[in-house]
Amino acid sequence: MRIAFIGGFAFSPKGTMRARAHPLAMELVRLGHEVTIFLPPYDNLADCGRGWQQEGVAVRNVGSERNRFHPQWSRLPLYTRLLSGLIHEVRRYRPDVIHVFKPKGFAGAAATYFLLRGAPPVVLDCDDWEGWGGWNEIKSYPWVLKEFIDRQERWLIKRAQAITVASRTLEARTINMRRHPSSVFYIPNCGASKEGGKTQEAVRALPRADVRSEFGLDDHPVVLYSGHFEDRDSVAFFCRAAAPVAAKHGAVLAFVGNDAPRSIIRQNFPDAARVQLRLFPQLPYEDFLGLVWASDVAAFPYPDDSVHRAKCSARITDYMAMERAVLTSAVGQNLEYIVDGESGLLAAPDDGSDFTAKLDRLLSEPELRVRLGENARKRLQQKFDWARGALHCLVAYDCALKTDKHPERSQPDLRSEVVTHRDRSAA
Repeated sequence: MRIAFIGGFAFSPKGTMRARAHPLAMELVRLGHEVTIFLPPYDNLADCGRGWQQEGVAVRNVGSERNRFHPQWSRLPLYTRLLSGLIHEVRRYRPDVIHVFKPKGFAGAAATYFLLRGAPPVVLDCDDWEGWGGWNEIKSYPWVLKEFIDRQERWLIKRAQAITVASRTLEARTINMRRHPSSVFYIPNCGASKEGGKTQEAVRALPRADVRSEFGLDDHPVVLYSGHFEDRDSVAFFCRAAAPVAAKHGAVLAFVGNDAPRSIIRQNFPDAARVQLRLFPQLPYEDFLGLVWASDVAAFPYPDDSVHRAKCSARITDYMAMERAVLTSAVGQNLEYIVDGESGLLAAPDDGSDFTAKLDRLLSEPELRVRLGENARKRLQQKFDWARGALHCLVAYDCALKTDKHPERSQPDLRSEVVTHRDRSAA
């Protein structure tokens, strides 16, 4: 089968295509299929027009070399060319099926085009809740754009021939919107691809003292926070909960991300002299893994809202793979990744006192941190498998190929096939 993966942005710096699409594509290639990932790299113009092979998967960035130096003031013509180039390249590829990652932006526009065209069939992947009730509530887009995103997401979820989802919340929401559970397939994030796994192994082989020194970290314990800083309430929650524990243990609180809101961070540490703060920019993946390896605790609190219940964080799988002690909230997919007290610690959502107490416990008990980190890695390897996800993709593609462009019509019940594929992959 010839399969086109369509993304809405570059392979990096954002993580969806690297951390979700590519591992699935790699496993599909291993099963004998041909996969090409098509990308409009508006957020990394240096990739325009470039292509490469990565673990048997072809990656094709649309655009031309002159787009790499496109002036900031003329984005609209650039975006138009990238979208038309994306559609043109996929059509020229002549895939049997298209798998679109995210129902918004360039990917959503391309999916809309192919659904209206009527061929080839489109499978849609959802790894976040994008519209109203989801990221629209956090993003600072104009209202009119948010309304468009919401309508586009709902239209695509209802019209795509099949859907893959990254979380149980998204699975339930999608089934409710489509009324056809047989065309919705749950594929959680399972950690890095084999190539990413090799990078993790290489970083884990480095002496932690040397890595800490490279980041300018001393012998004090390090608590890492890396998340979407647009969600400023969550940043403030973490700062308030972590401040007394960091002061007590002399811990370093390390924040990583280009948009880290320094003002909010500083506001929540009025006695800055008692807390060591380190703010790192967004890092290349290997460097980010190095910072994870240098840290003692990876803390990632979630509020109990629809955005975070729908999330399936690739960061948490990175933390688990790197054997870090994870402290997060008992919300959504975290309940599938983390067994409280065995492969990490779960705090009650929106409960600052509980989060503070559990962070205090982790910083007080080095042996507990080691045990949780080791168990986290084992759980990720034993329970989450991209090969099984690729088999679910194949069932989704079969469903899409057997269905016309009106998913509200009768569809075959493929649940028995899903179970069969799951059993085979487990064997």
